[in-house]
Amino acid sequence: MKLNLYEDKKTKEEHVDVYFTNMRPMIRQLIDTVNSERPMLSGRPADEDLDDGDEIMIDPKEVYYLDFVDRKLFAYTGDGVFRVMKTLAECEELLWNYGFVRVSKSDLVNVFKIRTLKPAFNMKVYACFDNGEKICVNRSYKKKFDEYLQEMRRMA
Repeated sequence: MKLNLYEDKKTKEEHVDVYFTNMRPMIRQLIDTVNSERPMLSGRPADEDLDDGDEIMIDPKEVYYLDFVDRKLFAYTGDGVFRVMKTLAECEELLWNYGFVRVSKSDLVNVFKIRTLKPAFNMKVYACFDNGEKICVNRSYKKKFDEYLQEMRRMA
């Protein structure tokens, strides 16, 4: 991608023009940044009762993965585990352009937090994060996962 920057002291209103051939995740991120619409997740520490404690805002960049367990969604970060009050499908749609991809029926991973990918039996792959945790990329989601990684590499 080519980036042109122009400084014009006579400009009354700053603006950004974006030319693209197709709407890729990187373009969507750029648009959201300019519009100041970066997504945030709201949640509470997983060990607190839902009626207790304050709701906190979670920056998706800090999330390693989202896990749906017992009809509840949890975000795993370096600071702890948080109960998120959205569905996994809502988070998948909201965070698709920000590095999150579904790897199983119950997990979304942040590809920017993955340190290594380790192959296993039966076409499974384990995504190993920089915090030491790992998540299995289910074989039925592997093709979509690989395509997503290729798209992210093209953007870099």
